[in-house]
Formats: sequence, C-alpha cells, structure tokens
Amino acid sequence: MQNLEGHQRLAVVALVAWLFTSFLGAAVGGLFIAALGGTGAIWSTAALDNVDRASTICGILYIVAFLFAVVCVARWIYRASVNAHALSDAMWISPGWSIGWYFVPIANLFKPFQAMREIWQVSLVPRDPLSVPVPGLLRVWWGLWLLTNLLGRVSFQLGRNAHTISDLVMEGCIEVVTFAVDAALAIVLIRIIRQLTANQRSIVDTRIFE
Repeated sequence: MQNLEGHQRLAVVALVAWLFTSFLGAAVGGLFIAALGGTGAIWSTAALDNVDRASTICGILYIVAFLFAVVCVARWIYRASVNAHALSDAMWISPGWSIGWYFVPIANLFKPFQAMREIWQVSLVPRDPLSVPVPGLLRVWWGLWLLTNLLGRVSFQLGRNAHTISDLVMEGCIEVVTFAVDAALAIVLIRIIRQLTANQRSIVDTRIFE
C-alpha cells in the first residue's frame, strides 16, 4: 500500500489552480458580454483588442493549468488503483487502464467512471466491494466531467469560427457557464479525492491494529 497523502495534496493544488484560470476566463468572458452585448459603444477599438488579447492569454493559461491538473489527478488515480489492487482481487480494471480509458474514444464515456467506482468500492469494503452502493457523488462528478468537456469543445469551435459580434457574445457566455461547471467539478472531485484517500488510510490503519 502506497501513501496517497502527497498525491492528494498535489492534485488538490492543481485543481485549485485550474479553477482559478477558469475564473479568469469567465471574467474576460464577462467583459466581452459587457463590451459587445449592448454597451459596446463606450468601448474603444484598442480596449476591445486588449480584451481579445486577454482572452487569448487566459485561454493559454487555462490549457496549461488543465493539463497540469490532469497529470496530477491521473497520478492520484493510478496510485489509488494500485492500492485497491493490493487490497482486493475483485478489481477488474488495471491501474494503467484506469488512466488509459480516458483516451479511448467511445469507451472514455463510461470506462473511467467504472474504474473510479471499483476503486471507491474496494477502498470501503475490500472483501465484498459489490455490496457498496455507488455514491451519488461519483455520478455527479462524472456528469460534470462530461459536461465540461462538451463545453470546452463548443468554446473552441466558437473561438475558431467567431466572425460576428453575436458569436463573440456567445463565446463569452460559454466561458461564464464553463466556469460554473468547472467550479462544481473541482469541488466534487476534491471531495472524492480526500474521501477516498481517507478510506484507504483507514483500511491500512485497521489492518495494522487487527
């Protein structure tokens, strides 16, 4: 059994950093809405150019922070899966595939959730993991993950094809909505990471004192 405390802290820090960049994107999106959604007459061309540049910078920061969060959370998931395999023979998805399924089209819509569900169940009742009901927290996390990915694709396409003021306003609205979803996702995922880490630590402590 490996200690997950260090991986947990790094994953949480990375998620907070990602959430901060999402907030910056939402703030710039709000500026776009204010500038182009009815009050654009008081905005100079230079000011609009500055907002556009800020949007580009925020987009780059968001991608960097997102990738960093993905790496840190993936490391935590991998280690948690290794521990779960050490606790029980009931695991079906290997530590490597608990990460690999995220990159397989179609399967990435459900297999990563299955991997997390197995880790959660084994980390609570290693001898009979199937007796553990799937918590709503995991379902909410997965729904938010799928939704934020969808919003990211929509925002990317809007950014590439924006030619009118209405397109830019819509892109700004998507940025604001994305932040709301990202905030909920980060909060839920941090709760899962902390709870699952605590569950595995509790099992190890229990076995030590048996």
